[in-house]
Amino acid sequence: MSRLAVSQSRIRPSRLMLYISLTETILLAGLFYAGLATLFYDKFPLNAYSEALILSSHITLAMLVGFFGSAMLAQSVREGIRSVYLFSLLNLLFIGIAAAGGLAFYGLLIPDYAYLMALGFFGSLFCTSSVLFYAI
Repeated sequence: MSRLAVSQSRIRPSRLMLYISLTETILLAGLFYAGLATLFYDKFPLNAYSEALILSSHITLAMLVGFFGSAMLAQSVREGIRSVYLFSLLNLLFIGIAAAGGLAFYGLLIPDYAYLMALGFFGSLFCTSSVLFYAI
């Protein structure tokens, strides 16, 4: 039997999971605002330093969201709470969907891939906030 199915003796995740999911939620909020700024103020291909700065902040926040999503999954494996593990796994899947949509959008400049990015973002926000509320 795997470590995840050992027991549900723990009722709530640890404080570390609370802090990771809180940080992830704050980073997702920043990612959302940087994405809106990219939408409103960037024109592709990039011509100005300010446009590159906005897009770089969006990409940097996306990488931090991926890092904290991986940390949340690793911590959920350590804690062995099945529902938190499933939300963390789905969170990482949605982060991957958003990243693939973002890379396809930026690489091909086809606006339809922005919807894939939005789907991944909202799925990740749902999963992360679920873990946050579970940990409170």
